[in-house]
Amino acid sequence: MSTWNRIESGIKQGLKDVAASYGIDWSGAANTASKVGPAVGGGIKGAKNARAEVEMRISKAETRLEVGRIEKAATQMVAKGAAKGAIKAIGIWGFIPDIAIFANGFRKGYSTAGN
Repeated sequence: MSTWNRIESGIKQGLKDVAASYGIDWSGAANTASKVGPAVGGGIKGAKNARAEVEMRISKAETRLEVGRIEKAATQMVAKGAAKGAIKAIGIWGFIPDIAIFANGFRKGYSTAGN
């Protein structure tokens, strides 16, 4: 089997293992909860900061047209702020278990495809 096929098999197995780690059992629930809790808190904080930024920009706007543009973009700004806050709250430490699970699954898939 070619090296690329072995790598592809390893990637597929790694992704399957990571998906299975979020399954319906106690370890899957714990893995999900370890991401959801900080993500929700960070998302709320990011959205609040983005709303404050929008309100500050509106207060500094000089024309109604400029205010309209800011208000039109406000929803997108708040959504981006929430997403950035959630990602920042989880951080790289939240994904270390997923990286380890993926690496183990990759190793299994890669070695199995070689046999």
